[in-house]
Order: sequence, then structure tokens, then C-alpha cells
Amino acid sequence: MIRTLIIEDEKPALDRIRGFLATLPDIEILDSTDSGKIAAALIDELKPDLIFLDIHLSDISGIDLFHLISYKPLVIFTTAYNQYAIRAFELQAIDYLLKPFSLERLKVAVNRAKETLDGNLSSEKSIKNLLSQWSPQKDYLKRIPSKIGDRIYIINEDKVVYFASDQKLVFAHLEDTKYLVNYKLEELNARLDPEKFFRIHRSTIVNLNYVQTIEAWFGGGYKMKVRDKQKTELTISRAAGKLLRQKLGW
Repeated sequence: MIRTLIIEDEKPALDRIRGFLATLPDIEILDSTDSGKIAAALIDELKPDLIFLDIHLSDISGIDLFHLISYKPLVIFTTAYNQYAIRAFELQAIDYLLKPFSLERLKVAVNRAKETLDGNLSSEKSIKNLLSQWSPQKDYLKRIPSKIGDRIYIINEDKVVYFASDQKLVFAHLEDTKYLVNYKLEELNARLDPEKFFRIHRSTIVNLNYVQTIEAWFGGGYKMKVRDKQKTELTISRAAGKLLRQKLGW
């Protein structure tokens, strides 16, 4: 039996995965959650063979979660976005399922996990096979529209210092002004160039080209000062701080 944990933010998707897996004889579902923090504790406690891991969770991203856990089960990522495929395979993912996926497509992923657990498929060979099916996402978001009254302003992404959510609204902050944009932070995080933009908090995505200083803060977090007219200070979460240190090499 493949001992399996489902980590999924959307209840309809969770129910769909549960229903599909219930039809497979080799799967034992241990538990499920929509929280990355709870998932980390469950993974350490239950030590599953396989996890189905959503990219967008209720608190942190699935990719951030995978960086935080010490015990590494086999992973099948599930998401509605294809932008994370290459990054997921770099983390030794067994497969990458784009929602909505069929039972037949899920069976392919589970069979790949079973072959890996049985020693009949090396992770390196599996990743090479999967990578051949994907190409890096190059169509990054370059121009962001903002409607004010009857006018639509077009913002060049290079001019954005950071994006921040406030009362469920998302604003693009430039050096001396801000614009309301019709995107969720999750959408922006998926569509912006990851070499330029980094999500430092669940409510903030920063343009790394505008970072002035980063300093340690209490509780293991960090504070970031950006180059705008207000000399804005932004909070970096502990999980994002760890990933940012790896990305910037400090």
C-alpha cells in the first residue's frame, strides 16, 4: 500500500482527489489538510510514502513547504498553473498535475510513484521524462492594466517596486504612487518573472531590483527597505526569509 497524504487548498479539488484515490487498490489515504504548517507536522509524524501537494495553500505555498520539511516523501504537485512545472521538477517531483485532471491522468502519476517506490524507475529518469514534456514559462506578465474611472492606465512591470494586498484589494506600488490592479497576488506570483519578483509575505511581492537593505528582525523574520520615495519598510516572513537567503546566496 502507498501511504498517502493530500495537501489541498480547494475543497472541491480535495474531494475530487479523494474520490479518485478511493478507486485505486494500492492507495491508503492517511489524512488531508489545506494548511502548509499543519502538513509539515503531519509529514514528520506520519512519514507518508507519497503526498499530493497543491501549489497554493491557505498559509504558505506548496513549494515553500517542501523546502521546510526534513522528511521528503514522493511528491505529486497539483495546481491550475503551469508556470511552476520546472521548479517543481527541480524539487524531484514525481509528477505535476494541472487542474482539472482526469482519473486516467492521476493513475499515470500514481503508477509512476509506485514504480519509483518499487525501484523500477529512478527519480532522475522520471524527472528527465517529465521535463521533456514541459518548456520553461517565458510569457511573463510585462504590462499591468489599472482602471481608474473611465481611463485604463498601463503599468510597466519594471516600474513596480512592490505589489501588496490591502482589504482584499491588490495595489501596484511605484516609486511615488500606487495603482489598483485587477489581479490576485497568487495570479501575479504565477505570472511575474521569478528572477525579478519574489513573494516575501502572503500579502507582498517585491521587485528585487528595488531592494535597498535587508535586516534581521525579531522572531527569526526580516525587514526589507525598498527604494521608493517613502523609503518603505516591508516585512519578510520567516519561511520567505529562508528561501530569499538561498536565492540571494547570503
